[in-house]
Amino acid sequence: MRKASVDEEVVRLTRFIRENGGDAVFIDVDKIVTGAWVRMKCLFGCNGFGRRFSCPPYAPAPAETQAVLDCYSHALLVRFAGDIGEPVPERRVSHEMTRYVQRVMFELEDMAFQDGFYKVFGYTGHQCGWCANCCAKEGGTVITDCKNRQKMRPSMEAAGMDVYATCANAGWKLDVLECTQVPGSAVLHSPMTTVMLLLLE
Repeated sequence: MRKASVDEEVVRLTRFIRENGGDAVFIDVDKIVTGAWVRMKCLFGCNGFGRRFSCPPYAPAPAETQAVLDCYSHALLVRFAGDIGEPVPERRVSHEMTRYVQRVMFELEDMAFQDGFYKVFGYTGHQCGWCANCCAKEGGTVITDCKNRQKMRPSMEAAGMDVYATCANAGWKLDVLECTQVPGSAVLHSPMTTVMLLLLE
């Protein structure tokens, strides 16, 4: 069977994303922006730091991510707007939405792999949601203790990518999420946009 061209594969994958409620745009990898400062937002702004194997300090550092990006020429930038299910305390987005977008990205990556794009790799959205409780919280564990390493992927932010600049380079305007901090959580005043990335070669 003939392997599809990158353009043909992008059409197929984009159709799959749109059928599942999202949108996608083809982007050259040199338009993806990394920055050392992004990791500081995880360390000094997110209560997920060190609590998921998909997050820093387990996730690749920005320099490592840039080295990976340098191995590719093409990518698919993926977004989902809004939320599904009910948000819960200590989260700005529902568990249902986290599991949904991560399942879609896992299936997307698998589709491309099965189509012959063996280098394909995805960066998902949110903290990892494959397990109800990540053993990273237990202390003394290492990333190889993860029960879902086949499916688990870091988010773009966790891997040091500047999502705002990357979206701008793709022609997407990404607004700052408006919210009010409350004890243990945040009340959203604008729809959350989840942005993810599929490296395709």
